[in-house]
Amino acid sequence: MDTVSIVNQKGGVGKTTTTICLAAALSKLGYTTLVVDLDPQMNGTKWMLGRELEEDEASVLDAIITAGDQDQSSSDWPLARLIEPSDLGFDFVPAHADLANVEGEIGEKPSRPYLLRERVKEVEEKHQFSYLDEVDAHNASDGAYDVCLVDCPPSLGLLVVQALTASDGLIVPVSVDGMSMQGLSQLVSTTREVRKYLNESVEIIGLLPNNLDYRAGLVNEGLEALRKNYGDLVLDTEVPWRSKIIEASTYGTTLYDHAPSSDALEIYENLAQEVVSRTSVTETGKAQSSVQQ
Repeated sequence: MDTVSIVNQKGGVGKTTTTICLAAALSKLGYTTLVVDLDPQMNGTKWMLGRELEEDEASVLDAIITAGDQDQSSSDWPLARLIEPSDLGFDFVPAHADLANVEGEIGEKPSRPYLLRERVKEVEEKHQFSYLDEVDAHNASDGAYDVCLVDCPPSLGLLVVQALTASDGLIVPVSVDGMSMQGLSQLVSTTREVRKYLNESVEIIGLLPNNLDYRAGLVNEGLEALRKNYGDLVLDTEVPWRSKIIEASTYGTTLYDHAPSSDALEIYENLAQEVVSRTSVTETGKAQSSVQQ
């Protein structure tokens, strides 16, 4: 299983939209896909469930808090116990607003950067616990995934460091305005630090020009500057602004159901194929990133 985080510290660049639409496209192409919502804003969770979680409902936060406790009891929350099968073709782990206080929740554990990675690894290795029998039977993919996509919050805080530490690769949706591109250097720097100290295998798979309005005069200039500055790190796929994408999120569905004739479908399938080609994802879950920083 290859774990890919969708990350950018800037808000409003389309991380959640990219995550859900890419997951749907990967699933359509035959790759069993798990999405983990790591954003306290819960946009992905609201898209998938049509609502926010209640105060007492379990989420990915519970998996992070209990990681490393080793009790393997009913109070433990491995990701497998949190997976919500969906009608959209892929499985999902919801977020909770309390993720915003994750640092207070986990305290000063020396292992804090690695907690999400530990949970993802459990899914990859298909660890089985006695109390998970009915959950495993209820999972659409029977616990075996080719790809795990992590929808990250708009920050470079602990949650994102955990995601980078758990990931094989990163997809960075970007707007092509000057402010968005200025922030890319900070993300690249953070990724290098994580590579050096926490996870030597994480790499940026590609920068995704996203939500493009080609009618705006500066868009082509911005694209040219992005490709000039980052070269092959910029994905070939470009995602234009489409009202049907926004509508799909509003109705809690995918483009396959909401707008099957939209050109956005082909665009996201092209993105999925490009991600697969850059990571060598296969149906056995083996992956080796081919893009170097």
